[in-house]
Amino acid sequence: MLRALYTFLIIAVLSGIAIWLADNPGELVMQWRGYEIRTSFVIGVAAMALAAFLALFVYRIVVSFIETPASVSAFLEKRRQQKGFLALSRGMVAVAAGDAGDAKRYAAQAHKLLDAPPLTLLLAAQAAQLEGDEAGATGYFEEMLGAPETEFLGLRGLFIQARRAGDRDKALGHARRAFELRPQTPWAAQAVFEIEAAEEDWDAALKTLDRTVSAKLMPRNDARRRRAVLLAAKAMTAEEAARMQAGEARDAALQEAAKLAAEAVSLEPQFAPVVALAARLHAETGKFRKGLKLIEDAWRSEPHPDLADVWLDMIEGETGYDRSARAASLAARNPDHIESHILVARGAIGARDWKAARSALSAYVGPAASEVPTQRICELMAEIEEGEFGDRGAARGWLARALHAPEDPQWTGTGYRAHRWSPINPATGEFDGLSWMVVASAPSATLAAAAVPHSAPVPAVEAGEDAVSEAETAVEKPGEVLVFRPPLPDDPGPDDEAGDGAGEAQGERKW
Repeated sequence: MLRALYTFLIIAVLSGIAIWLADNPGELVMQWRGYEIRTSFVIGVAAMALAAFLALFVYRIVVSFIETPASVSAFLEKRRQQKGFLALSRGMVAVAAGDAGDAKRYAAQAHKLLDAPPLTLLLAAQAAQLEGDEAGATGYFEEMLGAPETEFLGLRGLFIQARRAGDRDKALGHARRAFELRPQTPWAAQAVFEIEAAEEDWDAALKTLDRTVSAKLMPRNDARRRRAVLLAAKAMTAEEAARMQAGEARDAALQEAAKLAAEAVSLEPQFAPVVALAARLHAETGKFRKGLKLIEDAWRSEPHPDLADVWLDMIEGETGYDRSARAASLAARNPDHIESHILVARGAIGARDWKAARSALSAYVGPAASEVPTQRICELMAEIEEGEFGDRGAARGWLARALHAPEDPQWTGTGYRAHRWSPINPATGEFDGLSWMVVASAPSATLAAAAVPHSAPVPAVEAGEDAVSEAETAVEKPGEVLVFRPPLPDDPGPDDEAGDGAGEAQGERKW
């Protein structure tokens, strides 16, 4: 409706102008070099308009003739780019579909048609990876290092190649260079930290952690945990070095280790391995009260066997009775926990107070038992039976029962479990990858069988390490990033990488 109205208004205006010119014809006179041209005003205006149109027409023809080669060249270049991007798209689809032949062919076409090194070189590298040509893929990634716009992508690809090959030194070098180039990139920071930690270069890992926090790539709570574990690991290394020294050098090394452990406890005051380490080092440097206080505070919130071990051995030359009394005093800070019952029993066994030891375990053995005994409780009962009555048959019965009793918690990670904590998972090199948990439970024994008769004939069974089947594998935590796990070939960066199953290594028992 509006368009028709506009058309009507234009026609009306033009008609009005024509009528006005007809009513006012006038004359147009032009004199030039002795000639005089006379005509009406309307015809003169029309002649000038026609001349202007012809001039513009000739101009356009001349310009078009001049620009024709450039236009043809632009058309051919546009067509070339269209074919190149089509080949690039088809190559990406071929990589995603796992078609190595098509991926390689389209990569060559895209590289020939397009002047886009980041895309074409990446496609060529992925095609080479898909075909199994690791050397070719490495060559393409190295070629990317020559240009600033592709250098970072090339470093990431080279890092992945080195990680697949198991070359930790090269992987660390590429990751460090990438981290220097772009400090705000999470994968580079994570890769550098993981490899440095796996190599037990604690000082370098601490510096990388500081840079990661400064770049705001990690929440401060996570950073506190990592720093505590790193300081504990550094303290453990210093403690091992001190064992090989003597005199003042040994004392200075132990003081330094105790200082590091104390700093770790200030960051994670409830983490049992760190608290146990700090308490043991304080005891060795003569700060018994400080060590005892650390364990008492941690035991109140979460008892742990590591704390109990250090607590029982802190005072050298202590009598069994005094050690038992100290065990009871610590257990009183969390009396209902199973570790408190075990601690009291261990202290009483050391003092040969068999009645107190049985009483501490009464909730798990005997006619009044309300819970199924675990392996450690069965082992303690074997000690009690042999120590109190000299009944080796009953002791062997408890040891046999321990083989099928519910397991106690252990430090568990991917492909590994042990009773001793480590800052690094020895099976995978993963940093802080161990969790205190029960891996598997044996079929529960009935409470009616909690009391084993002293005279029951039981075959002799040697108590030893639990056999761990290679088929058992620990479940990897969601989103966990491990140091050397290859990604899919169509992505040069680390994905959510699924861990391969591995046999679990059984650690040394401490009780």
